[in-house]
Order: sequence, then structure tokens, then C-alpha cells
Amino acid sequence: MMQTFRNNMKIIFYIIIFFFVGWMAVTLTGLDEYLTQQSQEEMLGMKYAGEVAGEKIDRNSYEMRVQNTVNMASGQRASGSLSAWEIDQITDQVWGEMVNDIVLGEAYDRRSIGVLNSEIIEYIRGNPIQELRESPQLLTDGRFDFDKYLALLANPAAANLVMELERDARQKIPSLKLFLEVGSIGKLTDSELERAFRSVQEKVSVAYIEFNPDSIVGDDEVTVSEEDVAAYYEEHKDEYQRPEIARLEYILLPLIPGAEDSVEALDTLAVVAAKLADGEQWDTLAARYSQGPLAASGGDLGWFSRGDYTDEEMVKLAFSLKAGKISAPTLTASGYQIVRTDSVRTQDGVRQVKAKRILIEAQAGRKTMRNARARIRNLRKLMSKSAATFAAVATDSGFVVSQTGEFAVGNQIPGLQVTREILDFIYSAKEDQLSYPITVIAQGSSSGEMVMLARVITRKKKGQILLSEAALSIRQLLTQEAKVEMASARIEPLLAGYEGFENLTAFATDKGLAVDTSGMFSRASGLTGMGSNNEFVGTAFGLPVGVKSSLVKTEFMYYLLEPVEREDADLSQLEENRERLVNQLVSSRMQAFFSLFSSELMESMEVKDFRRMSSPDDTTANQAMAEEAQN
Repeated sequence: MMQTFRNNMKIIFYIIIFFFVGWMAVTLTGLDEYLTQQSQEEMLGMKYAGEVAGEKIDRNSYEMRVQNTVNMASGQRASGSLSAWEIDQITDQVWGEMVNDIVLGEAYDRRSIGVLNSEIIEYIRGNPIQELRESPQLLTDGRFDFDKYLALLANPAAANLVMELERDARQKIPSLKLFLEVGSIGKLTDSELERAFRSVQEKVSVAYIEFNPDSIVGDDEVTVSEEDVAAYYEEHKDEYQRPEIARLEYILLPLIPGAEDSVEALDTLAVVAAKLADGEQWDTLAARYSQGPLAASGGDLGWFSRGDYTDEEMVKLAFSLKAGKISAPTLTASGYQIVRTDSVRTQDGVRQVKAKRILIEAQAGRKTMRNARARIRNLRKLMSKSAATFAAVATDSGFVVSQTGEFAVGNQIPGLQVTREILDFIYSAKEDQLSYPITVIAQGSSSGEMVMLARVITRKKKGQILLSEAALSIRQLLTQEAKVEMASARIEPLLAGYEGFENLTAFATDKGLAVDTSGMFSRASGLTGMGSNNEFVGTAFGLPVGVKSSLVKTEFMYYLLEPVEREDADLSQLEENRERLVNQLVSSRMQAFFSLFSSELMESMEVKDFRRMSSPDDTTANQAMAEEAQN
């Protein structure tokens, strides 16, 4: 055995040398410290969601709170489902709330802010939550009934509800106290109140001459170097941040109702006609079955004459009936409908009728939807195999290709209404990726639902905008600023003898310049195209009527102006509106103070986010595509 050991000694020696050298390399480069730190952070991420000022946020508590919030949001939506993007927003919202709770908790402790039982009782009694305000059991004649609410609180069967309300009150009362304490630092003076009143009530109209630097200085007269652009970018780097950006090209296939869909609509209307014949109330049936904006009012068309409605068949039907009669189900331009003529009259020689209708529109059913989505899937397969572009294949197939322009993911999509399907696709898609068939509604279209096939043209992550992307806008800005400075020297000679003219119009006539006259505006409203908080508005209110200004420079323009009419504030109305104005100003000021306080407080706390260090299995983002792939 010893002989075997001696024979293997060289191999063992080399193995030891290998691991020793490796250990030395890791240690000397600091990699061991890095790996240890990474391992510790990963372990922390499994147990905690994060840490604020040394206080840990338990991961289970965080994930449970996220799930409860998601469940609540899903329950308030008719479809019962949220997009992956919406769920991601909820996780960040919950994280922010939990961080905020700890940060504000530190402030409560330092300021000895607590909650008394009497305060909780008063808060619960005086602040019913929105869900209870809308509960049918607590309404009387359609309005929230406080007596019913108080009776509910006193009912032993509602003990669990009261406990939830108590927890909510214990959380909100300290923040309300802190808000009032911090926000009340700045006291509102009478002079500030009067100044705010005047900013809204005082109005002025001005005559003005505009000097546009773009018209005075040519583009070829300004030179902006690459170094200028780069220097500006570095100095203003924080301003060049972008949200997550996407841009799509897409085609739409309208869902045109087929023969089966028309038969279904007609059958529904036949059921309505039978119920009317059996004596059921018109308004009840209209609210239950009728479609379109008139359904809520029982389909009331009001008094009308021929030509008042574009649906000529409906009008013809109404005029063919005697008062009190109901038509048979009839197809018109609006859809299948039953019309009831209630009254007939002649006014100013024109015959009129007063009528109601119950309208059932033929809508695309499941078969039509399946056929449309199958056509889009086949087109998608063709695009996947073809070397031609999305636009070329779509155009050859008879479709019109549209583009959205760039938009922030989660915001409004140009030309389309945002749906869960669209959000799911955009949230998980990469550049050049094709969508599966998506049901959408185009903005400004009367075609209703359509099936969309889209391709991602651009997908940019949230973060710093690169110099190469920002260069064009920076160059334009610097060019404009240079033009403004150069224009000043060229305007000055035009102003020779300006003081000697009686008014602005006389000066403009002599120099061949155009004079515009504004409407009445206040300091608060400002002037459209000019803004509100600038030199133009300040000068307009600082001059008496009929007095010309000197040359006024705003950010990118020069002006000469002269007030032509003024309305002074009626200070007698200040007392009448004092309470309302004080409440507005105090609320605004308190919010500003509290926002500043919260920002400074948050910056003073060290916040560590461990959430991304544990990667739970999350397939929500691909749910819509997975479902489509299975069909």
C-alpha cells in the first residue's frame, strides 16, 4: 500500500500545486472577496427582498403582499387578468410602499408620532373606504348611507372587516400626522394670498412684434462642433434618460360579421320582440339587450324629422308607424332593430316623430374570430419562412402596413388601444420579433375589434440615452441658442428711434413689421404659445396700458410689446373666495413641503434591493403567446 502511495505521490503533488496556484490567483486578484460577497448577497436574496437602513424586508412578506395586490387588481377587471407589464409595475409599487413604510417609520420614531385608539375610531367612522362607499348594501336611493355604515361597524358579524379597517387606520394616521406637521412649516401670509388672487383675476391684452431668430439668422451662419455637442451631453447627462421604448409595424384584419353572426343578432331581436308582445317593459328590455350609446336611456331617439339621423332606414321605419306602434325586427344601416313610435306632430310645417329603438348589432362570433386568427397565423408562417420584409409580404397579401412611432412601454400606443395581449407581447418581445394574432381596437375607428399581426422594429431598454442618439437634438438646441445670441445684434439697429414713436403700431408701420394682438390672459393662464412663467408675461403685467416695452427676450424669441387693455382684480371678491383660495394654497404648499421632506429623507437612507437575486419561475410574460401556440 505504501508502494502505491509512493507511485501516486507525484500526481497528488501536482494536484496540490494546481489548487494552490489557483487559490493564490483568486486571493491576489481579490476575486475571492468578490465571489464571497456575491454568494452572501444571493443567500440574502433568498430570504429577504431588501434592506432599508439596516432593517430587512422579509421576502415571503413582500411576495405575499405582491400577490394580494395582483389578486385585488385582477378582481377589479372584467377580464380577470393582468399583463406581465402590469404585474411588474405592481411589484415595483409594492416594493416602493414597503421601503416607504420603513423610511417613514424612522421619521415617526424621531418625532414621537403615535396613534391613539380614539383617533383610530374617529378615522374609521369618518373615512369609509371606497369599496364600502360603492357597496349596494350601504346605499340608499343610490347614495352612500352613513347610518348604514355605522350600523355595519357596530355589527359583531363584521369583526374581521373592522380589524382590517383598524390596520389600515394605524398605517395611514401616522403618515397623515407627519404630513400635517411637516407641511405646516411655511405659514401663508395675507400678501401671498392677495398675490395668488391677482395672478388669476388680473388680465391683460397686448399688442406685440415677434422677432424670430430662425428668420434672422441662417443655418449656414452657425457652426456647432462635435466637441460642443459632446461637452453639452456630458454636462447634461442626467437629462438624457429614457424609459423602455418600442416601435411596431403592423397590419389589421377587420372582423366582418358573417351570415351566422347576422342570424344570431336577428334571433336575439326576435326574442326581444316576443318579450314585448308578452307585456314586458320596453325600458327594461332596452337596458338588457340594446347596444350603442342610447341603450341606457331606453333607446330614446327624441323628437326628429327626416334627415336628422344618417340611418335612413331607421327614420323611414319610425315615420311609417302610427303613434304607439312597434315595428318588426328590421335590418338598417346601424344593425337589426325594433322601433317604437311614441308620438307624431307637425311643427313649423315639418312632420316630426318621437321614437325609441332597441338595437342589436351583428358582431363577429367565435367562428369569424377563429377564421381571422387562422389567416393571420398563416401569414405569420409565411413571413417567418420568407426572406422578404414584413412590409413586402403583407403588401403582397393585400394588407396596408402601419407604424406606431416610438412609445414608452406601458404607455399609450399610437393608433391602438392598449390591451393585455399587446402589453404581454411588447413586454417580452425583442427587436424583429413577430407577434401571434392579437385582438385590438384601432383608435378613431368604427370597425370595432380587429386582429393584428405586428413586428417589433425598435426595442430600447430603459437607461442612458447614448451620445450618438442625442447628438442631433443637442446640435439643434445649440444651433438655436447661437441664433438667439446672434439675432440680438441684428435686431438692435432696427430699434433706432424706437423711443420716439407714439406707440408700437406706429413703429411697426414705419419699419414694415407685423403687429399681433393677443386675447385677454392672466398671469396664471399665460398666453398660448408663450407660456406663463416668462419675461413676456411678466413685462405684459408690469407695464401700464399704452406704454411700449424695451426688447424682451424669452428662451428662443425676442419681442416688443405694449399693453392695450387691462382688467384689474376685484379685491372685494377676495374675502368671498378667501376660504377656498386658502385651502388650495395651503394644500399645494403642504404637498410641496412634504414631497421635499420625503425626498430628502429617502436620500438619507441606504436602500438595498435583493429582489433580482432570487429568480422565481415567472412565465406570465409569455402566457398570451403560449396560449396562442396551443390553439
